[in-house]
Amino acid sequence: MKRTIPSSTLTSFVGAALLSFAAASHAEGLSIGASIGDARQSGDSLLGGYPADRAHFGGKLYGGYSFTPNFSLEAGYADLGRIKSDAGRLRADSWFLDAVGTLPLGNDFSLLGRVGVIDGQLRRDLNGSQIDGSGSASERGTGYKLGAGLQYDFTKSTSLRAEWEHYRFKALDSTPRTNLLSVGVNYRF
Repeated sequence: MKRTIPSSTLTSFVGAALLSFAAASHAEGLSIGASIGDARQSGDSLLGGYPADRAHFGGKLYGGYSFTPNFSLEAGYADLGRIKSDAGRLRADSWFLDAVGTLPLGNDFSLLGRVGVIDGQLRRDLNGSQIDGSGSASERGTGYKLGAGLQYDFTKSTSLRAEWEHYRFKALDSTPRTNLLSVGVNYRF
């Protein structure tokens, strides 16, 4: 006896397969984003123990790839702000690579968690001091990064993110710790 599949069942199956593929392809793929916010520096002897304005504008630019709806890698550049005091100025920035986990909450909201490695740089200009004969110094150091956030999906491709990120690395005989509170936009292709 020959069995045949009704055309309505076959159409339903093909439609469901196409919808599943479309949903999976939306969840996986490339993304880009940018965030701006407040960078707060702290650390041992950043500017020779002088009181300093330790909060400043910061932000990041990044690109990423989602392997699943819940896991992606993001790489980019972060401006970690500037601090200044009577002793001089300090500027920090970083290149980073993060593993990002996403937990959907419903109603287009998701929790974000991240952990990553960074290549940070400190640039220090001291008033009245000679470092390397010029009064300024710059050094790179590797470290780690942690973060958490909340994401709201406006559309399938555009999201708003609010995040807290903690950067830590060693350079110029100090170990600066930077907390970046930012708001930004993420776009998925």
